Amino acid sequence: MNPIQQQPSNAFIAAAWAALFVGFLAYLIGLWNASMLLNEKGYYLTVLLYGLFSAVSLQKKCARLS
Repeated sequence: MNPIQQQPSNAFIAAAWAALFVGFLAYLIGLWNASMLLNEKGYYLTVLLYGLFSAVSLQKKCARLS
């Protein structure tokens, strides 16, 4: 028996991408305006990129398991 795979709607996909880009842009603007040393800004940017990578990796892994 094959379960029916439900796909998210196009509106949900667009809203998810928009939220990701707006959040990423707001984070970068806040980082740009912060009065920190450049190496501190680089640390926080790296943490953000690692977080994005881990979220995408987890989503792909869960999609393969289902």
